[in-house]
Amino acid sequence: MEIFALQGDQIIRKCAPVAGKLESVTNLVIAGNHTSPHTIRGKVQTRVEGDVRFVVVPRATTSDHADRHNQTKLPKGSYSISPQRERGGTGDRAVED
Repeated sequence: MEIFALQGDQIIRKCAPVAGKLESVTNLVIAGNHTSPHTIRGKVQTRVEGDVRFVVVPRATTSDHADRHNQTKLPKGSYSISPQRERGGTGDRAVED
């Protein structure tokens, strides 16, 4: 899958339509904590599999990161979202944002 957008330490990829059980959520926090969350605005459907979150966006919306990065426009569609990893030294680790 091609990278659609990078937002801080999160990689957003467009993906094939997501099948299976999904949870409906409003203002979905995809990463971060309460003081600095990455949030997809509006109503979406989602499921987590391992370290990948699948998100179905029924209407165009945005993802923001507590005013730390520019908003990312998300057109209607299906996405997979995962943390960035960096490799080196004795292994790999999550990128810090």
